Amino acid sequence: MKSIKDAFAQLKHGPTDVVGLDVASSGVKAVRMRSHGTSVTVVAAGVLPPVAVPEKADSPVSSLDIPGKLKARYAALSFTAPGAIIKLLSFPGAFDERAEAKVTDSMGLDEPERYRVGYKVISEGHGRAESRILAVAHAEEEACRIPQLLPVGIPAPCSLEVSGLATMAAFLHFLPEKDRHTAVGVIDFGDTTTTYALFNRGMLALVRRFSFGTNALLEKVQSSLGVDRETAQGIITDGSFDISQSLNDILDPLIKQFMVSRDFVERRENCRIARLFTSGGLSRSHDAVEEIRSSMDVELETWNPFEGLTLAKDAIPPELVGQEWRLAAAVGACLATFEEA
Repeated sequence: MKSIKDAFAQLKHGPTDVVGLDVASSGVKAVRMRSHGTSVTVVAAGVLPPVAVPEKADSPVSSLDIPGKLKARYAALSFTAPGAIIKLLSFPGAFDERAEAKVTDSMGLDEPERYRVGYKVISEGHGRAESRILAVAHAEEEACRIPQLLPVGIPAPCSLEVSGLATMAAFLHFLPEKDRHTAVGVIDFGDTTTTYALFNRGMLALVRRFSFGTNALLEKVQSSLGVDRETAQGIITDGSFDISQSLNDILDPLIKQFMVSRDFVERRENCRIARLFTSGGLSRSHDAVEEIRSSMDVELETWNPFEGLTLAKDAIPPELVGQEWRLAAAVGACLATFEEA
């Protein structure tokens, strides 16, 4: 977002040693990276225990205990931000100071003074061509609480992102060259929210976020089969029980929204989206993936947020091998910091 660039405007060089910290209900996902010119190396990764985010900015809070191997000079933070408002805005012609002044008004906020607004220019318009802006607003109080989780000293907070959008940053870095000349999409299933984005020729064409996540299906399976949470997670992943009814109840309304958004982009952009990438817990469910594939008639692929990145020896701990998707937002938060600084 724009705030990342502002944070380092007075430095000769941007941050080169950053730990991405994705604060979620299932734990704090951490990825430390170092940049060397145009190359980026993943130094270490891990999942820290869940933390209680303070309810108010001035509430006491226990600092994160960050292991030495993950303790970078700066921290790029991301969090679910369920109340965040995300919009893809268009302005006629070039995005100048007059257009910039209209960003907050275009967000439709009831009390704009209570929000922190950031934006990123997706495409710069010229002449009759529009400028496209990705804008995000989340409560100022909420934005102040998350950095309180960091200990005094290092790492120092340098950015704050919405987790779903940080995952999109990781996805764009991963996107194969062949897919940068066509139209593709990505679905990120978080614990409590799902982010859906469509890209045409490597440019963001649509982004939507839904108040649904993997937890909703877990709770449905627990209730219908009378099992505990751990067992429900295993059932969703290995397909050992027929959960088609639970899947349909949860996924059908979501898939309908996916299809409406896809049809809209295909008409507006004169393109065809034939491939979707998936990330998050539900992307590991064969039944869920097949339901989406058959309903939308698209090719579905999972993706690894570390693909295309240089990994230091033993950077990914053994317990996270095969679960790299859990670190996607932390990866994206780091990459966005390097790119914007």
